[in-house]
Amino acid sequence: MYLSFRTMQVLNEQEMEQIWQAALHVWDQVPLRAQGTEEFNEALLDFGCQVDDEQIRFPKAVQEQVRARIAQSREEHGPGRPAEVAGEKLVYAASGQALNCHDIETDTLRPATTQDLADWSRLCDCFPNLQRAHPTFIPQDVPNGSCDVHAFATILLNSSRPWQVSVYSAEMLPFFIELQAIYDGSVDKVREKPVFAAKCWVNSPFMVTRENIEIGMKARELLDQPFTISTMPVAGVATPTTLAGALTQNLAEVLACNTITLALDDRLVGNCAGPLVFDMRTGVHTEMGPDCQLLRLASAQMAAYVFGGEYRAVGWPSTGAKLPGAQSMMEKALDAMWGICAGARSFGALGTLAFTDIGSPVQLMLDLEMMSQFDRLLAGIVVDEDRIAEELIVEVAPTGAHFLETDHTLKYFREELWSPELMDRRLAMAWAQDPSTMLENARAKARKLLAEAENKSSLTDGQRAEVKRIVAEADALVGATTRM
Repeated sequence: MYLSFRTMQVLNEQEMEQIWQAALHVWDQVPLRAQGTEEFNEALLDFGCQVDDEQIRFPKAVQEQVRARIAQSREEHGPGRPAEVAGEKLVYAASGQALNCHDIETDTLRPATTQDLADWSRLCDCFPNLQRAHPTFIPQDVPNGSCDVHAFATILLNSSRPWQVSVYSAEMLPFFIELQAIYDGSVDKVREKPVFAAKCWVNSPFMVTRENIEIGMKARELLDQPFTISTMPVAGVATPTTLAGALTQNLAEVLACNTITLALDDRLVGNCAGPLVFDMRTGVHTEMGPDCQLLRLASAQMAAYVFGGEYRAVGWPSTGAKLPGAQSMMEKALDAMWGICAGARSFGALGTLAFTDIGSPVQLMLDLEMMSQFDRLLAGIVVDEDRIAEELIVEVAPTGAHFLETDHTLKYFREELWSPELMDRRLAMAWAQDPSTMLENARAKARKLLAEAENKSSLTDGQRAEVKRIVAEADALVGATTRM
């Protein structure tokens, strides 16, 4: 037997149709402001769009083409429906693009450095099941214009394998390709599966900057990959504050994005929105809380309603806390548990604070223990003859509570009973003789692992020299200005 969940629904069919019709109207009425390259604009013109300087409009004929492809997608994937999820293992990743580091010795914040990212890379390699979705740290002790290249190079030099870093400018993309080719052995292999993310981002509402378009177009040229585009609008600032209004605008922007990818590569990109919300009290965006959870799940549900197929929640145990502690764990645990109950099985944001703007080795230890608990929860209860232990009960029960002494307990206790490492489960008086908190235990574990973690990079001395040469070329191209 395994725990099973069906992704919950937050919108009924009538509500989704209302939002869909409203989004179609917005898409028809609101032009996209795009500072396109010549090739980008020509593709849209050829597709039938109206391009007037930076304004792009979508005539009825274009809308009909896009809607026909969407209808085809829905037919291929079936009507939108909640995903059924049962017995799946979790996938979780350290992520973030933090400019600040939580110092485990001083318990204060400071600008992130190259050494922080190198240490972090070795720390992550201590946990075989831990993935990485972003570098976590963007070094601030390097030139601003090439900090993304430095992040990718630092990971290559200090990790068992390359991990994803986002490309911040088109002129840095060739350096990323050269760096990954050192690990992969050829540029052709990089083209097959680039580790780094080179995509175009929409600046809501309905704005795509030249810099973002150039990144997407350069990746299309150098990697022979389709144009990739995403949007991450913030409800209350870049969209209406109402969740229904945010969903409407998000979907209208998604329609514009799909028009672009159809025009460039004859490809539907589907749902490319990762909506957030605005905190009116503090004046910053937030990635967690009930409003954001509802918006993300509703966005996934709307995508399935429009494009067809299954939907499930997005896992993102985020926190607004600036230091590890009660707030960070309450917010992360609630956010992750909501995601699990709503069908998410892949989670990012481990090791991050302040909505991924701060990286923390201590928080990573806490997050990994939290995910370990969820791993055990999702494993559920396995029922078979040996685990039912009928004959064992008949044999041992009459003698008293002696199950601890049996081979059956030795065989199964590690997989059946969850044993936290950082949480303190001792009796009160035992704890009083040697008191410690979960936070102190996490700090001690992080300190020990950082001191002992090995560099598992497979690069040779010659390859390391080549990495440093490429980074130096990137620095020379942008100059030496740093934030520190």
